[in-house]
Parts: sequence; C-alpha cells; structure tokens
Amino acid sequence: MSGIVCKYNGRVVTQEELDQLMPPKADWLEAPPMTANTYTEHDPLISEGCGVMKSQVSEARSMIRQHNIVGAAVHDNGQVRFTSRRARKEFLSRRGLIDNEGGYSDG
Repeated sequence: MSGIVCKYNGRVVTQEELDQLMPPKADWLEAPPMTANTYTEHDPLISEGCGVMKSQVSEARSMIRQHNIVGAAVHDNGQVRFTSRRARKEFLSRRGLIDNEGGYSDG
C-alpha cells in the first residue's frame, strides 16, 4: 500500500473526514513560527548538572580553551554557563556525556 493514510485518534479516516474534524486554517501564517529553545548572551543557561567540582574548574576551563568551545564558560563555583546549544553539546561530548535534551539540529 502506498500513499498517504490519515488517522485521527488511532482510526483511519478519509481526507474529507479529517478536514471536518480538524478544519485547515485559511491563513496558515497567522501564528508566529515555532522557535527553538535557544540560549544567548543576555539569557544564558547556567547549569549545575553539567558543572564540575570546584577543584576541577581550572581543568574544565583549559579543556574549553583547548577544544575552542565557543559559548561555554565555567564559573568559579563550578557551574557552567552556556550561550549556545552547540556549546552545551560539545562540552558534554568532550566529557563523555550525552545531551538527552539536545535536538537533531544541535551542533
């Protein structure tokens, strides 16, 4: 079977039934586009979960410099400040961790 199969609440419906149940919008541009949950300089992510112990701060900072990870900085208390999703992904991957909150476009 090839082609498009329309389903509504788990049951197969025709295109006409689907249009009655969920009428298409006349102007599909009336709502603003969905945007990614991003971090910026003025609204960074301060993470304790990605952070390091106070004794590891200098080591984490040198790792960021060595791998040129733009958008990541380590605070004196061990928290990590991210200003981009790519920085979070790179920082975690360099530490051997997986970003469960990351999307396909990160990186």
